[in-house]
Amino acid sequence: MRHWWPFALLLGLLPLVAQAQSPYVRARIEPDKGTLVGQPVRLVVSVFVPNYFTGSPAFPEFELENAIVVLPQDRPQNSNEQLRGITYAGITQTYTIYPQQPGDFRLPSAEVTVSYAGAPPKSTIAHLALPALSFHAEIPAAARELDYFLPTTRLAIEQKWSAPLKKLRAGDTVERTITVTAAKMQAMLIPPLPLDVPDGIRVYSEEPSVQDQKTDRGDFVFGRRTQAAKYFIQKAGDYTLPAVELKWWNLSTSRLVTTTLPAVHFTAVANPSYVAELPPEPGPVATPQPKHVSLWTRYKFWIRVVAPCCVAGLIVVWLAWRYFPRIFRRTQTWRLEREHSEAAYFRRLQHACRRDQPMEAYQSFLKWLRIAFPGDTVDDFLGRSSDSGLSAETERLGTTLFATGNGKQWDGREMARLLKEHQRTKASPLAKHRNRMKLNP
Repeated sequence: MRHWWPFALLLGLLPLVAQAQSPYVRARIEPDKGTLVGQPVRLVVSVFVPNYFTGSPAFPEFELENAIVVLPQDRPQNSNEQLRGITYAGITQTYTIYPQQPGDFRLPSAEVTVSYAGAPPKSTIAHLALPALSFHAEIPAAARELDYFLPTTRLAIEQKWSAPLKKLRAGDTVERTITVTAAKMQAMLIPPLPLDVPDGIRVYSEEPSVQDQKTDRGDFVFGRRTQAAKYFIQKAGDYTLPAVELKWWNLSTSRLVTTTLPAVHFTAVANPSYVAELPPEPGPVATPQPKHVSLWTRYKFWIRVVAPCCVAGLIVVWLAWRYFPRIFRRTQTWRLEREHSEAAYFRRLQHACRRDQPMEAYQSFLKWLRIAFPGDTVDDFLGRSSDSGLSAETERLGTTLFATGNGKQWDGREMARLLKEHQRTKASPLAKHRNRMKLNP
């Protein structure tokens, strides 16, 4: 019995060895605590596979209630990692989440689909579930009594007038434009400003405009809200427009700050040429004598104008309800087929090679192979092409991406030329004739 313990130990280690050679996924929330409403929260997802990737990972898309989820727009980051003596290739993608309300936020269940070389050159598909993650967003106690919450590191309010507030007369109109700019903040979170006016002035507010400036990663650089209004002076007098205040939470000092536009004073003199619009004096009301009106005279307009318009409107609505969804679906199908066609994927591959972008070229190469040669691996394609130069360029691309300690700059112009030559040979009449001979021996 003493001689059986090595075999028992080996059997116990087999699950650990199999697990070490399997792909795995990590996810984390940054920051994991102290999150304020409106501030960015990053979800960092990293997937690792043994050997190398044979296709770009399919990262999930999801939504969160009462939050804005900005999907990744930049290129994923690739890396290498050693685990129990095995080299793993990794790709990391980062999401940005902006909570809009205080409370707990729990990420929905999702998974990452990844294709990797489990037993090279054979490709293996794995579905990796993301771990359950959550975070809490809150509003500081000093700002909970406000009708809004505006967290930022810097806020500025500026105003300008269409004309100097001098030599104003009754009947004049001046326009006021107030611009609020908040650093690292969404413009939609900047509240509207109250524009109170004294008696004798009427204000006409216009539709505000909002502008967001973002980085390539989707981070907000600043948000800007522009609010314009016209002040109509109804009569002469001395006027004071009250100060405009905006309270916001300073992230640098963790304090509530009030930014103010000071009160505005001006005088409007009388205008002899201006006549105020007054309601007309009520005059004597004559009692009309009842007069007989025929039904045709009473409803002639409805029968001759309104009824045909209603019938025409119903016909237009019926045609739209009947044919618009079909046209829309066909248009969407055509657009998707064009976007995911072999020619579109090949153009992206050529673009990435000419711009010397190895990761984008590698992912585009795999996507193009999946469309152009369904079911074929990279080795199948290279074996069929019988192009030693293309095989060498493909191997150099893989070495640039996944070889440890490789710091060489990749030049993809030669690979772009060889791929284009392969496409031209594939599309030639002689190649098409040979393909027909193979299909019909």
